[in-house]
Amino acid sequence: MMTEPAHRPVRRRTGSRRTGPAAVGATLLMVVSLAACGSVGGEGGSTDGRTQITVAGMPPTTLPAGRKDFLAQVKAFEKANPGIRIKPTDALWDAKTFPARLASGQLETVFRVPLTYPPDMIERHRIADLSKEIKALPHGTEFDKRLLAPVTDSDGKVYGIPTEVYSVGLVYNRELFSKAGLDPDKPPATWDELRTAARTITDRTGVPGFGMHTTDNTGGWMLTTMTYSYGGRMEKEADGRQVTAFRDGPTGRALVLLKAMRWDDGSMGKQQLRGTDDLTRDFAGGKVAMLLGSPSTYGAYAAKFRGRPDVYGQAPLPSEGEKSTLLGGGVAVVSPKADRAQRSAAAKWIDFFYLRPKYDPALAAERTAQAAADKNPAGVPGLPFYDAKVSGPATAAERKHSNVPLKNFTPYLNSLGTTRYVVEPPVAAQELYAALDSAVQAVLTRESADPDTELAKADRRIGPALERSQR
Repeated sequence: MMTEPAHRPVRRRTGSRRTGPAAVGATLLMVVSLAACGSVGGEGGSTDGRTQITVAGMPPTTLPAGRKDFLAQVKAFEKANPGIRIKPTDALWDAKTFPARLASGQLETVFRVPLTYPPDMIERHRIADLSKEIKALPHGTEFDKRLLAPVTDSDGKVYGIPTEVYSVGLVYNRELFSKAGLDPDKPPATWDELRTAARTITDRTGVPGFGMHTTDNTGGWMLTTMTYSYGGRMEKEADGRQVTAFRDGPTGRALVLLKAMRWDDGSMGKQQLRGTDDLTRDFAGGKVAMLLGSPSTYGAYAAKFRGRPDVYGQAPLPSEGEKSTLLGGGVAVVSPKADRAQRSAAAKWIDFFYLRPKYDPALAAERTAQAAADKNPAGVPGLPFYDAKVSGPATAAERKHSNVPLKNFTPYLNSLGTTRYVVEPPVAAQELYAALDSAVQAVLTRESADPDTELAKADRRIGPALERSQR
């Protein structure tokens, strides 16, 4: 049974318009690059009777194999759609320059952004309504509605197509669980259970039971994830504007838990200033037993840091009450300058390049087999884009060629149908994460730090950014 979308549809309002956030924490776990420069509209139109569109995402010349494959896909698409001409660009998405390029309209016909961007872009009419074009795609009416929520407005119009999505869960070391006398097939389901497990592992193995992200805005990002699991939110609407909500209770409970684990239980070790790579490296080296992360963590764990596949475990995020977690990832959107033919061509390209492996069993098997042959992690479980009858056969075909320990992802996979996905804060997300980094660091490095006081400081820090983003 699926839950309803956790993200409330975007409200359209008139009057002053707010600018988009400067950057987004979701990009920290995205494997692929998101493109953001080049031209829009001006490169479109008709060439020799064909509809021409520019598309972002071509790998740079420093990645020749990926670039060659991308261009082969362009050629295959044009052969299958002789009335469309694709002009690719290889410029990369850059959080620092994106707002200015967006404001000036200097973007491709098709470009990708993190899931936090669409609400603001919809409100400011910066992206095209793709409702009709999506319905015309294969399985366009069978998307998991939770994944479309971030790009859907209050009228039900859809302004983008997800290209990669993830939900944050619990990553854990199955071997350390066994050594501590815990059942690795029954990971913690609540935060109290996680606290107990972390203390048990530390006491019986000497390895810190839990590690928390704290630097480069990842502390605020994961504190947001914990807040969602406690039923809270980081921002809320008041008088037509977004204001902070992290002083309403749930975020404070998360900080109190972290402080207790650090100072009362001694289950978090002494090293507290770590980002995603730092924690993944320590986890792969058996220096921490649990951390927060999506299944995509496995890629860096196995390929970059040489972690043992059989040791890796993936579970849903511990929660209090209803299972809720952060939804992140990327979405392909289309320039509002695109005419009807260009919008149709853009949607077809997005489907051809990004979506087919998610519903085409033969292509899913082919790509997974190739990744395995290249000795890369292949078939890492993820969120299904469509309902079971569409996603199921493609997933089954992919798993036949997977080289990851799929059984170790069972707790996570069993939770997907009943988990509530909540998107990242809609306004100034990265600035909010930066402000909250300090709060997380404080409670983990100073025993005297008071969670409420640290959240009050963070509230004062984020205030100006929220104000600037909604002028």
